Amino acid sequence: MDYKIIDSFLDKDHYLTVSSFLKSKSCPYYFEDSDTYKDSKNKNGFFSFCYYNNNRPDHSLFDTHIVPILKKLNYFSCVQVRANLSFRDKDSIECGIHTDYDVKSLTTAILFLTKSNAKTILYVDDKPISIDNLENRILIFPSYIKHKVIYQTDVHKRYVINFNYFENPLTTATAR
Repeated sequence: MDYKIIDSFLDKDHYLTVSSFLKSKSCPYYFEDSDTYKDSKNKNGFFSFCYYNNNRPDHSLFDTHIVPILKKLNYFSCVQVRANLSFRDKDSIECGIHTDYDVKSLTTAILFLTKSNAKTILYVDDKPISIDNLENRILIFPSYIKHKVIYQTDVHKRYVINFNYFENPLTTATAR
């Protein structure tokens, strides 16, 4: 699998529950001064909120918000789940090309919570593939695939949830 796109990924009620929390004043976002470890043209940083990190849940809503999504993604083990909030800015053109984790057996998924003109660019066999940012769309790809974000210019805020996880090898093999 190079990548997979699924529209209307979450049922409406679950989507609204998760999205409403992440877009509320109650969500404890933290400022990050750099969106990638190198070559970023984003001089403004972004805000992140971890549901899961360092081998443990990082927030009490992990079980209700995230575990059902991970089950739908056929996960075996979670590495990190982080919500990202970026703001429109004429200086924030794109992040650097990167991998979340350069691990052959790890999977990355991005759940888009905002419709915008932002693009996620995957580099599959060194060819750029542009993915539109649509609300309740999920993009799933091997974590070793390089990618970048071209930031939005049409909406003030862009929300996504970034998942890094190992798939369940037993059910994945059975499903094929």
